Amino acid sequence: MTYGSRGDVEPFVALAVGLQRAGHTVRLAAPAMFASLAQVHGVTFEPLAGDPDRLALALTDRAGFSGPRMVAQMVRHVLPLSASVFRAVEAASSDAEVIIHSFLLTEAGHTIANRRGIADFSAQLFPVFATTSAFPAVVFPDLRLGGGYRRITHNLNTAVFRLGGRLLYRRVRADAPDLPDLAPWPFDDAGRGPTPLLFAYSPVALPRPADWPASVRVTGYWNLAPAPGWSPPGSLVRFLEAGPPPLYFGVGSMRTRRMPELLDTVIQAVKATGQRALLGMPRATGEASSLPSEVFPADGVPHDWLFRHTQMVIHHGGAGTTGAALRAGVPSTAIPFTADQSFWARQIHRLGVGPPGVPALHLSAGGLATIIEEAIGDPRYRTRAHSVGDQLRQENGVASAIEFIEGRWEAAPKAAA
Repeated sequence: MTYGSRGDVEPFVALAVGLQRAGHTVRLAAPAMFASLAQVHGVTFEPLAGDPDRLALALTDRAGFSGPRMVAQMVRHVLPLSASVFRAVEAASSDAEVIIHSFLLTEAGHTIANRRGIADFSAQLFPVFATTSAFPAVVFPDLRLGGGYRRITHNLNTAVFRLGGRLLYRRVRADAPDLPDLAPWPFDDAGRGPTPLLFAYSPVALPRPADWPASVRVTGYWNLAPAPGWSPPGSLVRFLEAGPPPLYFGVGSMRTRRMPELLDTVIQAVKATGQRALLGMPRATGEASSLPSEVFPADGVPHDWLFRHTQMVIHHGGAGTTGAALRAGVPSTAIPFTADQSFWARQIHRLGVGPPGVPALHLSAGGLATIIEEAIGDPRYRTRAHSVGDQLRQENGVASAIEFIEGRWEAAPKAAA
């Protein structure tokens, strides 16, 4: 069960496909708008209410990088949907033997598993709920205050999520008293032991800290192959063949009322640097008829196929897009909008695969042109990106996750039903 934008759902489709190939029966509960994504990959799907695009717009335009504002916008979006979503995931998992839940469904998934006495796993796309002194929590700056500061940021992040979520749930139950009490916090070492944590990113992108317990596994990215029978549009192939490799600029599932301004910034920078570009922005923002000849709309094209045809990737910093850009072996830079994206933007630069980015809504044409020229002009970025890409292409994050799940499934203590 997962909730959020396409970047929050696609890795779970990849895991579902892998589990099915390993002989398991899988059901995926996710926002209704992703039914076709699951079905084209042969995954049984249960729709959840709500429009993740509205949440993405609120996080970008009203929250930015402020932790308290992010929580406030999540609460505002989730509150009206909570009771119906809880009932939907409860029904979807009525015959399950194990539940795998993501960030916004952590408490719901764990509570349902606990009540039924079955195993559960927490699957996350960024490091959360696991305190470490190696790096700060995703919404905090990496200040030079040592390991103690970093541990505090994780504890504070968890406390805000835990206490805020439980206060929210109390409000929900006031109107829906049939909903159950929440189970004890999943990651406390009490009773059944902590719920195992799967982090669906590569240890090359972010090494596993030595102070994490054995119940935490960094698996590698969960990559979803193109749907069976997919092939690139002929117009895209012709654009790629008509000149040198283009750069890519994309915003993933991010939405903002300032998208037209951002598009204008990109076009100016592309023209100033003499490059060609693929555009991963909402279709209404970048229709082919309104774009200059050196810019081609490529929203919705699978990243694993698309990025290897580019000379650099500039993206929003989502966890999955970060992984796809790194795996392509070309220089990349993230221009974050909100949430964990600034964390991955820092990490991309620290890996040495591209120059530092700036927040997307502060981006200027001149600043973007500088990023492009530096990334393409400095051979060290390409050399390092090639090395990182080689390493990531050797990984199989889905297989690692399945091995971990199967290994702990039978060993998991059973709670009283």
